[in-house]
Amino acid sequence: MLRMIWAKPGSSRDLYCGSETKTTEKQWKRIICREMLCRFFARPLSLFLGGVFWFHLYSLCQFGRIRKNIPILFVCGVTFLILFVRWMAVCWRLKRNSLPFTYQEIVIDNELVTLKINDYSTAFSLKDIVYYRMDKKYCYLVVKKGKFFLLSCQGKNREFVKLKLSTVKLYRRCLLRLPVITGWMVVSLIGAGLIVRSAVPYNGKLSWYLWQLKNTRNVVLVHDNIYEDKLTGILEDVEQKVKLPEKLCLATSFSLHFRPDGTIISFDTMIKGFDEDGNYVDSYLISYDENKSDKIRIDLHGATDGIYEEEKDFTMLVEGMEAVPVKQTVSRWQEKEYGILYYGWREFDSFAENIIYLSGGKEIIDAYDTILGYPGDWKYSGYSISVYCPNDENVTPYRYLYLPDEMFEELKWWI
Repeated sequence: MLRMIWAKPGSSRDLYCGSETKTTEKQWKRIICREMLCRFFARPLSLFLGGVFWFHLYSLCQFGRIRKNIPILFVCGVTFLILFVRWMAVCWRLKRNSLPFTYQEIVIDNELVTLKINDYSTAFSLKDIVYYRMDKKYCYLVVKKGKFFLLSCQGKNREFVKLKLSTVKLYRRCLLRLPVITGWMVVSLIGAGLIVRSAVPYNGKLSWYLWQLKNTRNVVLVHDNIYEDKLTGILEDVEQKVKLPEKLCLATSFSLHFRPDGTIISFDTMIKGFDEDGNYVDSYLISYDENKSDKIRIDLHGATDGIYEEEKDFTMLVEGMEAVPVKQTVSRWQEKEYGILYYGWREFDSFAENIIYLSGGKEIIDAYDTILGYPGDWKYSGYSISVYCPNDENVTPYRYLYLPDEMFEELKWWI
């Protein structure tokens, strides 16, 4: 027997129906949300829009092309957001205005449709139907004024309902629900698979972005004056993000450009790090360009041989820069930009110009003094720190050959 209970005015459920026609509030809300999801998203146009979205998302992950792909993805995203908001609003309205009944009987007289459940009935016009769908057991109806009806359709009743509702306009039916949902699944699986593939190392832009996210650090260059801060200032900034090992040696070279007032314009180097026992730790590609960013970029895990090379000891450059009279050297020239270049230990012929030996105590010996009385095949050697004019090759660089204190004292004794 049917049991009916009136709820408080303004509640989302004005009438509760018991016995075999009972539908719990949770089930009722789930049915409404599911059917409205079909109404808004199980349409060929939505599938086409989804295909466009996945295609351009894959193109972005695989090739980049930000200017082309981002606007289209933005339009697709906004469209889906509008559909989602509409879906939420319609679901809320249907839940508020509908009763959780499973109607057992339908009577259609011309254009008038009457749904009945025991002694309760409701009526509306066929023209008022804005959406309907049928499965093996039920017919789901949405009519104007935001009402949702669930009708039991089994046996002979099903054929009768199907025949009468066939007059409803085609676009109000959900005929392509299964093909569209299948299409959504296929497009999503293919799109997700291609995006995952683009994330595999060296396979696409996404893989490089993920690599940078994992292996790249950025830190603001605070110590930006080579005269005042030397290289120790740059290393202090780097170690705000990356802890450098005890031993460092060059993997390539060190190059730095600066203005006459000492302001650093750019620098780049790749160094290898080793622990106290000489075991390889990691590599560090360090670069800065004021025209691109105010931050130092540090790339970790670069491809190197992992072998310590004493002749490329980076510590010698750091110590040597404390002693090199950079400001005094560039004051001889009238250029807008100067440079510092370091390759490690180098040798120069005896006829080379502007070669100066330098110690950690800032003692200076003109290299020419070291060859007096010796044959002409004498070689100058040391950790070479070149101060030069990058925009004028006619200016002879000054090459400061830095020597540790013991080697410098031995050189002094020799001459």
